[in-house]
Amino acid sequence: MRASKEKRLGRILEILEREEKMRVRELADELEITPETLRSDLADLVRMSVVERGHGYVRLVQAPQETPMAIRSGHHVQEKIAVAYAALSTVKDGQVIYVDAGSTVLLGLQALARRRDLLVATNSLPGALKLAQMNIRTLVVGGMAYNPGERTYGNFATSVVDHIQFDVVFLGTDGFQDARGFTTVHDNELGLKRHLIAQTEKVVVVCDRSKFHDKAPFMFCTFAEADLLVTNRLTEQERNEVDGVREILEV
Repeated sequence: MRASKEKRLGRILEILEREEKMRVRELADELEITPETLRSDLADLVRMSVVERGHGYVRLVQAPQETPMAIRSGHHVQEKIAVAYAALSTVKDGQVIYVDAGSTVLLGLQALARRRDLLVATNSLPGALKLAQMNIRTLVVGGMAYNPGERTYGNFATSVVDHIQFDVVFLGTDGFQDARGFTTVHDNELGLKRHLIAQTEKVVVVCDRSKFHDKAPFMFCTFAEADLLVTNRLTEQERNEVDGVREILEV
């Protein structure tokens, strides 16, 4: 999928998050694209079970699910880049780190380019390729491949993780509104994330501010277990929602 289309699909989701339900022609006008182009984009999103069409309107599918990586990578891009770079810029030479398959973390991998003697483990398929192209020593956590998230999971992945002692793990989240910790929409991520938390000196959660207003059913990390949360500028109310986190870095 071309980058311009990915950004357009991400923009569609941002608008529908704001409006909940919108007439197709009004959506095309706001995006400044032709109705034909929008129909093609919406057909892709419907096939991915991200949106649903009605008579002349479109809205988000409400059931929690993992949005395909191709869509997430174009969603809240500037906010994600800012927090990802800030988070991964804290990495020091010689560390053993883990970066998960969240779309936010992957946008900051270039921040590792000037670090020396790193070992980076990941379950992200596109992330592993990017790291290898940067000539960074990369360990792919094997397991079953999960297509929508472009990642691996399962017993083989957790078995590899259990043989590594990490200095820092960088984890994404699907949202945590009204929750006691950071959550994910998919239960096949729970085991791997819990094993990572057990195998590291430091847990860093990376997310853009929109996640404060999203919900997901499966909690993988309490706020108290997170050593650092890297996110965008917050309101006082939002800070209070994650009061248990030891440190918050706002960018």
